[in-house]
Amino acid sequence: MIMSKTKVLVAFLILVSMPVVMFADFREHMDRFELGVAAGVGFYVGQESPVANSTLERVQAYNAVAFGDKNTLKWPGIETFGFEIGYRFDTHWSIVAKTYRQRVCFAEYDKSYAEIEKSRGIYYNAMWHVDVMGEYNILNYGNVMMPKQKIYNVVPYVGMGFGLAFFNKYAELRSSYMAGKNIGKMYPTVGWKGKDVATAIYIPMSCGVKWRINDNVQLKGTFQYELYFASKSADDGLSANLEGASYNATYEQNRPKFYEMTEAVAGKNHNCLFSISAIFNLGKWYEDRLITY
Repeated sequence: MIMSKTKVLVAFLILVSMPVVMFADFREHMDRFELGVAAGVGFYVGQESPVANSTLERVQAYNAVAFGDKNTLKWPGIETFGFEIGYRFDTHWSIVAKTYRQRVCFAEYDKSYAEIEKSRGIYYNAMWHVDVMGEYNILNYGNVMMPKQKIYNVVPYVGMGFGLAFFNKYAELRSSYMAGKNIGKMYPTVGWKGKDVATAIYIPMSCGVKWRINDNVQLKGTFQYELYFASKSADDGLSANLEGASYNATYEQNRPKFYEMTEAVAGKNHNCLFSISAIFNLGKWYEDRLITY
């Protein structure tokens, strides 16, 4: 257990130190550094049955709050936002360190109830992601559109990297038949006021389009998929159940505790993010340093 937590800590320190390394030669190459802010929507889908051989069923969906009937859930996304720091090596390659917050919501039912609606609980949780990705522009990315010279200011790109997610082990109970409505937070904090924090590792894969508006401003539209991994042993401290457990000592004693939840090593917990980023750099980068016309 100690070794696993040490490995997670080392990986986290590597991730958060990336911006420091990237800024080491800031003065000499400040035109290659990019600062960005992003906002979008996240779609997290976990396991429908959080505990093996139980009557519990989960529906991951924001509209569980609005509609009340689990069969009407159609829009499972909630907001995400954050910022990024990037460094361009050339017209194709760059490295980006990102951190962003995502909110999740789910409804949980106990199918053993005669009136299943009376068993429903609505829960919120939040997570912070930290990841580092290498991005590859499929076409030469420049500050002007010159197709004859094979330079474009609008290009598709792909990316891949490594990430860590931090989230509360126990989700915030928002409403239930027993507790009533609006008893918990819609926007829970992570690790605040004694909340236990769990850690997940994931492989982020992205694709999208970049558009350089001028020498200093870009827009980037991104779709990012995250494949989560969990430990085979709960003692190792790595989980993929980013929604958290639904146990509540006051109202929901029959709900699962965090260590009771079923872990899937890979392939059962997925996250998809759609975002738009505004990116700024501090100097004009002359593409003809690297390109011969």
